[in-house]
Amino acid sequence: MAFLITRDVITRKDEEGYGFGVQGPSDAHQDTLDRLAAGEGRAFRMLDDDGFVYYHGRILEDEREQTWDPVEWEFQPLFCYGAPNAGAVTIQYRDESGAWRSI
Repeated sequence: MAFLITRDVITRKDEEGYGFGVQGPSDAHQDTLDRLAAGEGRAFRMLDDDGFVYYHGRILEDEREQTWDPVEWEFQPLFCYGAPNAGAVTIQYRDESGAWRSI
């Protein structure tokens, strides 16, 4: 499993050194990170407790890593980056209709 932050709404910066481009977790396989950078992955966003969007990103499950709990891996961007960095408390994923759904 790996994730990539594709938009930092807090700083409105689209450059390295802010939230944009952050990858995780630290043990993610490089080829999975490369696939994310190429545009693969499931879209997510992280919000604060008032419902303000902080970050957008993509997540991709690595088939070689079956040790992650199927629900736990969906929270990794929030636990690894959104909560400790900015206090985000909710993560949402796009469903089949394109609507954002909290998990």
